[in-house]
Amino acid sequence: METYSPELINAGFIERLDTRDGQSKTAAASLTYIKDRLREASFTDMIIPNERVVRGDLQRSTEHDTLVKIVDIEPGSRAMPLNFRGLPTASYVNGKRYAIGFFTISSEKFEIVEQELMAYEMPITRIIEENSLKDMVEIKDREFLIHVDACVDAMQEEGNSGSIPFTAANVTNGTALAVSKIKGELARQTSDTGYSPLAIQRPDIVNIKKLLKRQIVDGSGNIIRAGRLRPAVMLLTESDADDFDQWTLEDLGSQLQGETAVEGWTYNKAVGLRIIKTIKNDILREGNAYVFTAPEFFGRNYTLNDVKFYIDKVVNRIHWQAWMDVGMGIGNIAAVVKLELYPGDSADASADAVRPSSIESLGTQNNKVAAGLTFPRIAVF
Repeated sequence: METYSPELINAGFIERLDTRDGQSKTAAASLTYIKDRLREASFTDMIIPNERVVRGDLQRSTEHDTLVKIVDIEPGSRAMPLNFRGLPTASYVNGKRYAIGFFTISSEKFEIVEQELMAYEMPITRIIEENSLKDMVEIKDREFLIHVDACVDAMQEEGNSGSIPFTAANVTNGTALAVSKIKGELARQTSDTGYSPLAIQRPDIVNIKKLLKRQIVDGSGNIIRAGRLRPAVMLLTESDADDFDQWTLEDLGSQLQGETAVEGWTYNKAVGLRIIKTIKNDILREGNAYVFTAPEFFGRNYTLNDVKFYIDKVVNRIHWQAWMDVGMGIGNIAAVVKLELYPGDSADASADAVRPSSIESLGTQNNKVAAGLTFPRIAVF
């Protein structure tokens, strides 16, 4: 098997860009890898499987100058008992539909001069190619969660007339009705009103599953949530899932307790739910967990054509950029519910600590090399 040094990879990258044919091959090679990474890195794609669409699958919008995908909603129906002379109630079939718009997610436009590229002893071009898609699907996941929260809040406001804060205190005293959210067991036991997450308990998962199945009626007798939805998957941060390791012998039994004490929670299910864990704590903030139905009851997730990759060399300066056109739509906003492990109201204007971070802060690095803080350069005395 041939092996290539980082210097050789960088040099080959430059040489291929010296011809127009080389540019096409370089872009195509990058595109192949980028497509493969899309299914692997996005938790959105694990909740709603991604579908690739082309121009022929889409329609022109009457409201703006771009394309949309029209998705149908299942029509309503019901049955009734009749005597031998009775007739059923007449119902005119009226199928609903909604339009899913598309938007572009792009990497940065990367630039480097040929002379500096040759000086690197790591395959910097390959590293950036690999990371570009991961950066883009972070934005996709962030947009997904923002719209999921909008669905949850809309259902919650409808059931509570939009004026009752969903705090642990209001839940405990019965003032706030749990329509699409519940508070964690430990959050309801505290008098605090902040946003510090408390450990997830086994009854929390049982209760959030029940909420998705249950019919919810407001104080006037209006049905806010019809129910009959089956939970399929739970999304939470790895740090919140680490609390499974703290469950006691009473929660787990002797066999699981012994396994957890040695290996931690190694299962991809908990209390009957498939678990998706993410390390993206700056997008899905600690203390928030979501339970979704199967995707056919929830929404759609599209990518228009393929992920694109552009690369060019002008004189000695190399430019490259990746982007993709995505469309996400939630047709049934009742098909997601939320577990909040903190006592405060997540819809409050001051609740930034439990909302996705700004786009500008997502690229923040852990290392402090730019500040000159590395070992052995840092002072220890």
